[in-house]
Amino acid sequence: MNRRDMLTGAAAMIATPAIAVTGNWNTAKLNEAAKLMDGWIADGRVQGASILVTQGPRRFVRNFGTAKGTEPVFLLASITKPMTAAAVMTLVDEGKLSLDDKVAKFFPAFTGEGRETITLRHCLTHTGGLPDMLGDDEALRERHAPLPDYREGAIRAPLKFPPGSKYAYSSMGILLSAEIAQKITGKPIADIMDERVFRKLAMGHTGFGLRGRANSMTVPSQGAPAMTEAGKKSWNSWNWNSEYWRNLGAPWGGALGSAADVVRFYEEFLDQRGRILKPATEALMITNQSPPGVKASGLGFDLPPSVGSPACGPRTFGHNGSTGTLSWADPDTGTICVVLTSLYEAAVKPHPIRLVSDLVAQAVAKA
Repeated sequence: MNRRDMLTGAAAMIATPAIAVTGNWNTAKLNEAAKLMDGWIADGRVQGASILVTQGPRRFVRNFGTAKGTEPVFLLASITKPMTAAAVMTLVDEGKLSLDDKVAKFFPAFTGEGRETITLRHCLTHTGGLPDMLGDDEALRERHAPLPDYREGAIRAPLKFPPGSKYAYSSMGILLSAEIAQKITGKPIADIMDERVFRKLAMGHTGFGLRGRANSMTVPSQGAPAMTEAGKKSWNSWNWNSEYWRNLGAPWGGALGSAADVVRFYEEFLDQRGRILKPATEALMITNQSPPGVKASGLGFDLPPSVGSPACGPRTFGHNGSTGTLSWADPDTGTICVVLTSLYEAAVKPHPIRLVSDLVAQAVAKA
């Protein structure tokens, strides 16, 4: 039996999830999490935030500061990655693509340094040796480069290690998986996402790029500093709040969406209802796909210890984002936690998304 058959078999065995709500629901502890965020808002360290926790029919919702309305829209950053992975996996379900397909099959120029061995699975599990950001990332943004320019950079970027030998977080791997989907379908990744994921899950506030929505209708991000002198001078034209960045729709971090839409996405994988993928494929995405001895990773999803909080169960899956966003689902308690803020994650440690997440995990932990 080859590795693909083994993984498919494993997914089939867990395709009917244990989704019974078995966690606690400590409202006082959840209110403590909201009070903590209130403090960060009150002293100006965080300008806007949303907290949404669900457990079956139970919901705890709070919006803060510049997060106005019932479903305020944030730049989700790398919470985008599992969404992109889900769209790519629809093509696997349709038999148009395989996790074992080589990237070079679709981009013949992707050669040298072992690139010929990099597969779609490597791209979706951060094990291909590709970099996170390109070396000229700020220069690309400064000149408002389109996504194909990032793709060409990813094809040429030096590898960090032999494919499959290690884990290193790689936005460029996610980009190449999206580029493969575009090549197969002949459609832009923003349209693929809309047709294959967002519409099917009623994620009406989410899109890759603004998609005609006014930038002013989204929650502004608190700016992360540019890294280079040139970048500092041009920063206003390409930062996270710029029309350029918010319309680029980067498949590794450019989705704009609400906390409620993130919950709708996670519910699909928690319940494995088969609305966008086969239930077995949804199960596959949230289980470890890394080679033996390599840090655990799902397909686009992070797994413990990289996601969740200490009180979460071992089957927790999710993703965080550099703009100050956090999300996880814990099958052991049937809980989904989404914390979106305007404060970029590297600004402070511990970040309020982590502090809130820890309190939420404690609030819903099994008695």
